[in-house]
Amino acid sequence: MSYQTLPAIPPDFSSEPQPVANVDVVQFGDGYSQRRPSGINYKRTDWALNWTLLERDEYDTLYEFLNTRLNLIPFWWTPPWESQPRRYICTELSGARPTSARHANITAAFKEDLNP
Repeated sequence: MSYQTLPAIPPDFSSEPQPVANVDVVQFGDGYSQRRPSGINYKRTDWALNWTLLERDEYDTLYEFLNTRLNLIPFWWTPPWESQPRRYICTELSGARPTSARHANITAAFKEDLNP
């Protein structure tokens, strides 16, 4: 399947990566525990993203792209300070409109999609 790339509208600097590690923990009776990765791709990076002061055309383009894929269709996105795109799913989307006569904001949560 061919996935589309998120439109090239950079998020705010306040956007945050959120590393997630899924591990299995076995707890023993004497207080000892043992941990191991839960699967091959047990680590991923999710993102809390903000776009503020978007012009009308930027808002429409970005909001429509994310809303049509919400929680369903992955897309390619290159996180800040990285050179290679990764696949993500938009799991949360909010688009406050407009904050002024000319601008609007979008807030979204991206979950890294590690499916083959």
